Amino acid sequence: MHIVLYHHATIPPAKYGGTERIVYWLGKALIKRGHQVTLIARAGSQLTGADVIAVAPGEDWEARVPASADLIHLWATPGIPPTRKPFLVTIQGNGKPGESFLPNTVFISRKHAENHASQTFVYNGIDPDEYPCDKVRLNRLVFLAKASWKVKNLVGAIEIARAVDLPLEVLGSRDLPLRLQRFLPRWFGVKYHGMVDDIEKRAVLRNSRALLFPVRWPEPFGIAITEALASGCAVLGTPYGSLPEIVDRKSGFLSKDASEIIEVIRTRQFSPEACRARVSEGFTHLNMADSYLKLYESMLATGKLPGASESANPRALFREPVEVLLDWKGI
Repeated sequence: MHIVLYHHATIPPAKYGGTERIVYWLGKALIKRGHQVTLIARAGSQLTGADVIAVAPGEDWEARVPASADLIHLWATPGIPPTRKPFLVTIQGNGKPGESFLPNTVFISRKHAENHASQTFVYNGIDPDEYPCDKVRLNRLVFLAKASWKVKNLVGAIEIARAVDLPLEVLGSRDLPLRLQRFLPRWFGVKYHGMVDDIEKRAVLRNSRALLFPVRWPEPFGIAITEALASGCAVLGTPYGSLPEIVDRKSGFLSKDASEIIEVIRTRQFSPEACRARVSEGFTHLNMADSYLKLYESMLATGKLPGASESANPRALFREPVEVLLDWKGI
């Protein structure tokens, strides 16, 4: 099968970029499965084994799709849907209240699909071989997310870390001019690393004790969760959105109550091997590729996704903006 992957960004990203990483891993896995891949993305994109076509912002990217392509996989809601080839689109974020999507839209967890009146989802997958996992762990915690985004709840993570008197490494905070945060001392146990690259991120995750992920919104997936698990970090967070689908009893603990998370940190130890094994149970890039290949085959055979509604398109079912803060019992 000849598959075109399109995203209006540079693949893979130099630093932050969840969707960009997923597109990259999917391309790797599809190639490993023996399929032909063309990547259409911004200048500077790379994907070994694929034909890479660079397009500039505003350029007619569809005109660059090879005639031999069987299907286009989009990674954002298209302003104008493609007309020359069958296509599907993956949505990584939460829609706005009342927003509707194309019938051939794929979501990234069961709960994410349910929140958008759909049953079609494919879990994001990572390549676990890219994440080292040390048996010996340092007694420190990690926060990995867009720290400036209130729903990610950095404040809650800091509360927990200080309550158990453990250092907290914050990956994903804003860079100071000249990246001066690299030279700042810890501030009451918190170290801000700024926007880290893969090398720095993996160096912190590979021997830390746990990832704190106390989000306050319906998390669509959270790549940081599987990155942490692959690195041997347990995940301690809230039971919103996709988290209960990813984190099991062997790999972490979920609660709306900060005091319960604090008690788990004080009394339990999680096996790094069990955390890493959780990723292989359905969250690798090969798992993701196999699931998408089934959807590609359905699109080519029937012109629609399995189970797609004949009467209504997927739509956001939120009665309030999804940024509404969910219940969180802080300290």
